[in-house]
Order: sequence, then C-alpha cells, then structure tokens
Amino acid sequence: MNDRNYASLMGLLGFLITTCVSCGNSEHQESADLILTGAKIFTSNKQQPWAEAVAIKNGKFIYVGDSTGASKFLSDNTHSVNLKGRLVIPGLVDAHAHPGYIDVEQYGEISETSEEQMLAAVKKYAEEHPDDEWLRLCCWSVDMYVGGGQGPNKQKLDAVVADRPVWFVSEWWHSGWLNSKALEVLGVDKNTLDPKPGVAMYVRDENGVPTGWVKEGAGWQHFAEQFGINKGAHKKSHEQNMVAGLQILSEAGITTLYDAGNFGFEDLVYSFMAKLEEEGKLPVRYEGTYQIFTPERAKLAISEMKRYREEYGGNRLQFNTVKLFMDGIYQNHSSGLLTPFAGDPGYVANTMLTVEELRDLLLELSEEQFDIHVHTMGDLAVRRVLDAVKAAKDIAKVSFYPRVTISHLGLIDSADLPRIKKLGVIGNFTPWWFTANPDDPLKTSLGEDRYGNMYSAKSLFDWGINVTFSSDEWWGGELLPTYLNPYFGMQVGHTRQYPKEWWEEYGDGIRSPGSEQLSIEQLITGYTQNGAYQLRMENQIGSIETGKLADLVVLNEDLFDMDRYAIWKVKPVVVLMEGAVIQGALPYGINN
Repeated sequence: MNDRNYASLMGLLGFLITTCVSCGNSEHQESADLILTGAKIFTSNKQQPWAEAVAIKNGKFIYVGDSTGASKFLSDNTHSVNLKGRLVIPGLVDAHAHPGYIDVEQYGEISETSEEQMLAAVKKYAEEHPDDEWLRLCCWSVDMYVGGGQGPNKQKLDAVVADRPVWFVSEWWHSGWLNSKALEVLGVDKNTLDPKPGVAMYVRDENGVPTGWVKEGAGWQHFAEQFGINKGAHKKSHEQNMVAGLQILSEAGITTLYDAGNFGFEDLVYSFMAKLEEEGKLPVRYEGTYQIFTPERAKLAISEMKRYREEYGGNRLQFNTVKLFMDGIYQNHSSGLLTPFAGDPGYVANTMLTVEELRDLLLELSEEQFDIHVHTMGDLAVRRVLDAVKAAKDIAKVSFYPRVTISHLGLIDSADLPRIKKLGVIGNFTPWWFTANPDDPLKTSLGEDRYGNMYSAKSLFDWGINVTFSSDEWWGGELLPTYLNPYFGMQVGHTRQYPKEWWEEYGDGIRSPGSEQLSIEQLITGYTQNGAYQLRMENQIGSIETGKLADLVVLNEDLFDMDRYAIWKVKPVVVLMEGAVIQGALPYGINN
C-alpha cells in the first residue's frame, strides 16, 4: 500500500472513530436550562416513583434520576440549584373548580338562627335597601326547614316583604326561598312545569301551587337573566376576584384545572379568561365547560361547547368536557337515592336524565369527541350513570370516546364499585368535605348507616379506579384561600378531620369509616397524574417524567414526614410551569 492510500485509510478511520464517539455521547451533548439536584422528588410515575434530580430544557423534563446523571446535562449556560432535601411534587391538577364564579352572586347576609329573628332581619334589610330591585339574601338554615322534607314557604316572606321580589338562598346554596312577588316576576305559577320533578323543581302544596321553595336548576336557569353582570362595580369586583382566585390556586401549585361551570354566566367568565390569556396573565391551563342543569340544556351542550372553542379557545383556555348535574344534594332532598330519606315519606328519587337519555347524550358526545363530568351525589345517580355508560359502550363498541367522570360520590352502593372499574369511569372527590359534624342533620336524614359510609375514596383506589381531587369552591369570603388550598384537601383526606385549630373539643371525631383515610401518596397521585388523565393530558403533565412539560412544586415541608395536622399549612417555595418560575423563587442562596 502506498503512502497516499495509507494516509487516506487512516483519515477515513479517524473520521469513523470521531463520528462513533459523537453518536455514542449524543444523549449527553444536550445541555439543560435548569437542573435541580439534591431533592426528594415524588414523581407520580409508577415506573420511577422517586428521584433526586431533574434536568429541564425548553420547558420539558429531559432527565429524571440521580444528581450524578443530571450533572451530565450541565453547561456554562445551565442554572443549577441544590434543593438540600426539599420535597418536590408534580404541578397539581384541580379537577373540579369554580374560579369563574367567585363573586358572581352578592347577597345581603342574614345570620339569625331563629325564624322570628331571621324574618325581622329580612324586613330590616329591605327597609335599609329601598332602591334594590331584587332583594338577594343568604343564608337560611336548611336544618330549620328541611329535616322532615317540608321546606320554607313564601307566605312567611310575604309577611315581611310583599312589594319587591326576594330571593333568599340557603346555607347550602342549592335551594332558594322566594316570596310571591319573586315567583310572579319569574312567571312561575301552578301551570309552570318543573324542569325535572324530584331534582330541578318548584316545590308545591297539595293543590299544586308553588310554595316558594325552589331547588337546583329550576332556580339556576333564571340567574343570568335576572342577575346579570354587565357593568359597574360588580363587574369590576367579579373580575378582580377571578384574578385573585386564580392567583391563590397558582400560588398553591395548581397548574391545571377543570372549571365545572358558571350557571349561565359562561360568556362573561370565558371572555375574561380569554382576555387574560391574550395578555399573558392566565396562570393556569384552564378547561371550561357547558353545564346541563335542566334537561333542555342537554340539547344545547355540543353546539355551545363548539361555540366556546371558536370564540374563546386558546392554548391554555380549552373546552373539552361537558358538565351534567345528574342529581342534587342531600340537604334539600334532591339527591338520587336508592332508598328514601328518613322522615320524608313523600320523597321520590329521580335523576336529571333517564338512563336512555344519558345513553343517547353519551353517544352524541362520542361522535363529537367530547368528555363528560357528572355531578352524582346519591347512589341511584351513580348507578344510572353506570347503566347509561354500559348501554352506550355496548352500542359504540371500541369507538366509544368520552372519558366519564362521576364527581362528589357521597354514596356508592358497594355492588357498583367493580362496575366503575370495569367501565373505566373516573371518580372525583373534594377531600375537604370528608369531615363529620356531631350535629349534622344528615345523620337523621340519611340514617346512621348511610351517614357512616360516605365518601369512600379509598375503596375506589383499592379497586384500581382512577380517582381525582378538587376544591369545588367559589363562595368567597375569609375561608376562600383555605378551601382552594390543595394541602387543606390533602390533610382532611388523610385524617378525615378538620384541623385541630377548628376542633370544639380535643380529638373531634374522625368521619366514619376511619378505614377510608387516604395515604399521602394516594392524595398526591389524585391531584397529579390521575387529574391529568381525567383531562386527557396524561402524556403531557401529571408526573415528573422525561418528555413531559416541566410542571413542579417545591414545598417548604415534607408531606410524607410531618405532623399530619399541619399539612394544611404547607406552602410552596416555588412553582414551575413548563420550566418557568411562575410563583415564588428558586432558592438561589443554596445554588451549587
């Protein structure tokens, strides 16, 4: 071989060696924008539940593992932070929230607990507000009237205010107490049909005349028309409070939420949310909805969802899931139960849609590729939803599209647990509800056995059912930040008790059954990966996993190793969304 050929051969060999070395190290040639090391990272990824370091580039996780492995992604432009053992969890998902409804309704507060004093306060309020077209008041005690199934009567309100319409909402909100003038303004009389007898209805006397007690969607259908917010101080305060509510959620580590509805005020809310996104001020991924709270609204659900997408949809603001109220609540006896309320012989269980009607709606949603989120408080409502899902799946077969979420789930018949699993239905709970009040009138209304077996979230986990968690709060006031706080939900879900600071006596009771207390791992999973699955985002968010969007929360305490009665006080040190700091600050003082 001559020198020229030898030189050419050596050159080719050198090129191949260089190329191979470059290929072999290609995974380490990528430099990270941010590396977090020395952490205790709960990933919500079953294949790799724990890690100590992550590397982030262009808003995504490019490495999850140990600190040594993460160091391979260092460069001169990488910011690296040693978290010194702090707990890190994925960005949280609030799977049933109402940030758009905060401050929509404004009431005069009536807090008296005896009927005589309460009615006197109503009269006084009316005298002090002579220019109010409607008198909107809150909150009459459900226990005062509904214990035996008999609700409040318009005649009592007529005696103190007859010349102007009065809408007096109960402490549980799902009931309205109206005077005769209010019914007249709404056009409700003996001949008015109930939207859905037994659920969304005008309670009537023995002659069929409305008594003034209005339940669920029978009242809600009038809200936007009668109490619209178009201008002035109320519109301004509503917008300010929506921003404040979103900020509370974001500061707590919520990066994604499902807005479960706004009771006719959707255009008002979603136009504002779209404006926030356009201005770069929407701090969360926000999924909006259309609510079905009367049967007639089911006919509009798909067209309205398409309109919302067209008019308001964006990158963060999206519309994929319809909301259905399948029943009401226990407190006003509008929930669908398999057996009647105690002390209410006139109770007839019902649901917003029949099994056949819901089956047909599910098939329509499947055709248009929408999901559905269903309010189901009673065990009958749960069963009918499952019956409808099975019927729809039997028809659609493998083409069935909707992910079906049943929410609240106060009561579930044990026979339906395997059906929820088999049908792939998701269960959504609001864990801060998992508490017991020794004077709770529901004990009498439901009976000890049913009352002692409510909110069985752990049983769903045990069956391998996808369980998600949420805040479901909009009322406002001083406790709004507490009820929106996911760590408050985690503590109550873990202990089935309110915080010690709220106890009336030491060791206030745990809500039965105590066996339903959730583990911290279950709670975090429900607020992260499971919530992402509910919103069809499990391949993008919900776990700290290579390739997913870099949402994470660094906490000031270790949820797995702290006083269980202090969890509600936990605060994020920093919240990252797609790799960017959106709340708090990285602890620069402990950088590598």
